[in-house]
Amino acid sequence: MKILLIGPHENKGSLPPYLDVLAEGLRAHGAEVDRLGTPGVPYDTENDRFRSAESIVNEARTLLEQADLTRYDVLSVHFGNLEVEQLLPALWAGQPRPPAVYHVHSLAWTLFEEHVPSPGLRAQVSEGIRSMDGFLCFGTYGMEAIAGLGRPGTPARVSFLPTTITDGIALPPRPAPVPGAPPQASLYGFPAPWKNMPGLLEAFRLMRHPMVFTLAGGPGWLDPDQTGAQLKPGPTRYGPVELIVRDQYMGVADRVALVAGTDLAIFPYQPIKTFQGTGALADYARHQVPVLATDVANMAELVGPAGRIVPPDDPAALAAEIDRFISDPTHRAALNEAATTRAEWFSTLHHAATCLTFYREVMNRA
Repeated sequence: MKILLIGPHENKGSLPPYLDVLAEGLRAHGAEVDRLGTPGVPYDTENDRFRSAESIVNEARTLLEQADLTRYDVLSVHFGNLEVEQLLPALWAGQPRPPAVYHVHSLAWTLFEEHVPSPGLRAQVSEGIRSMDGFLCFGTYGMEAIAGLGRPGTPARVSFLPTTITDGIALPPRPAPVPGAPPQASLYGFPAPWKNMPGLLEAFRLMRHPMVFTLAGGPGWLDPDQTGAQLKPGPTRYGPVELIVRDQYMGVADRVALVAGTDLAIFPYQPIKTFQGTGALADYARHQVPVLATDVANMAELVGPAGRIVPPDDPAALAAEIDRFISDPTHRAALNEAATTRAEWFSTLHHAATCLTFYREVMNRA
């Protein structure tokens, strides 16, 4: 099968690492994969603003001219809220092309709504999404959210986001527990409206048992306008918890080290309509780290028995579950065992195989 993988290839952000491991997994299963994409979102860093609509359209047209779509068996399409690639399906309308499968990375495409307002271009994005021949969703929540966006009868399939720490990268052995040492918990990623840092800090203050929590992923964690909290670099104490903030982007080596040293991953999210799940969770789940998350979007589906789910905006419930993980060895052992059993669901090869099966289904329908 010859696949054109369409999506950004910048060094940072959430999509490029996923596209890298997807390409690697597809090739490992025997597919031929070419890449087509932009270097990043259409943002002018020198002038601190998004580029004009005309400039974005021209970039999309130039990008499309670089590929002969008819050379491929299937188009694997990827874009989120801001990527130029969201214009491609509208631009190739009417041209000969193979079936196209959209991997649903976003539930709201805001580039031409909030950042470069253009109702006409936004309508073209919607029409392009409607023209897709299949939808690959990262959970049933996303599948339900996109119902009706495509043409009647358009097939859809669920496959969880895979880890971006590829199967060929071995994590170092997990350190042996030190008697009396507090457990290590962590969360990594960029700050976002759905990450409830004030609620997490309040949970820390309500806890009874000591813990070390590492928050990593980018300089935005030190911006109270993005986090809703006044965080500081380095260690800070909240109740019995020592919080360590690492205000730098997490490359693969950084994520490997963080996950390998984590006993419990904590995702204190709150409901946001456009949020459907997180790829960061896959790195922990694939490497047998139990997850504690709030009950938003498809988090309960992702965590399953390998962790615990608490209501959003309930710091007391969050604190109680963390304390239970720390103080109850039997409970902790059960979660660790479940995390080990469930880990394969988040492997890159498992995800790539599911994608290939779905691509063939869409091709046969076409």
